[in-house]
Amino acid sequence: MAKSRAALTHLWPSILVLAIIAGMILFIWYPYPFLQFKDTGKFSLMLVLSAGFIGPAMTWLFYRKGKSKRALAFDLVVILLIQTAAFAWGGYALYQNRPYFMVFTVDRFEVLTMRDVDLATITDSKLLNKPLAGPILLYASMPTEPQAFQKLLKEVMFEGKPDLQFRPEFWSLYTDKQQLSLSPARPLETLRSARPESLQAIDKLVINNGGDIKRLKYVPGTVQNGQFAAILDADSGEVIDTLVIDPWVK
Repeated sequence: MAKSRAALTHLWPSILVLAIIAGMILFIWYPYPFLQFKDTGKFSLMLVLSAGFIGPAMTWLFYRKGKSKRALAFDLVVILLIQTAAFAWGGYALYQNRPYFMVFTVDRFEVLTMRDVDLATITDSKLLNKPLAGPILLYASMPTEPQAFQKLLKEVMFEGKPDLQFRPEFWSLYTDKQQLSLSPARPLETLRSARPESLQAIDKLVINNGGDIKRLKYVPGTVQNGQFAAILDADSGEVIDTLVIDPWVK
């Protein structure tokens, strides 16, 4: 009975810490739809969840009635160190791999982490001003001058340099150029007709965003190991929602 009481005493603080971390993961670092796409994120999330129960389980395993206070204190310190290390490792991995940039490039959004970009090349601090929840929206502009365009092609194709979406020198805030995204965007009605298996999800999204599907457009979005549709306001180009669906329609 004493073992169970000791384990339960350890369990409640662990659940509280888990709740705080889970809230940060689900609502700040990986808001819908990003967590489900990240294999490393899933592993780290499982590690964090496991850490919440490692401590109480080890407390139950090592607690012995009659142990000296010194031995009990030593056991508790070791258990807390192991549990804290698991929380820290999993939490840090999730934090480092969280979606940080969502860059509109040509006809789609691409979601990147901080590790995908050479941050030293970012000279405008506004491009790092990520909102509390979700990635910062950016627009990557293709060079319009022939010489600059050829230079970009040469660098990407023959010099092994990153493509347009990974190059902050071509970035600007999405809000400054969101109207331009409407040109390659397609009516949401097109996606609805092409994906009859997703009618319920699409209709729910439409209802949640004013009820008029004609006022909504979409562009594909890609993220590591996944894809989605970014839903745009058909008048302004503002990103107003996302939908986990195959967005590639012929």
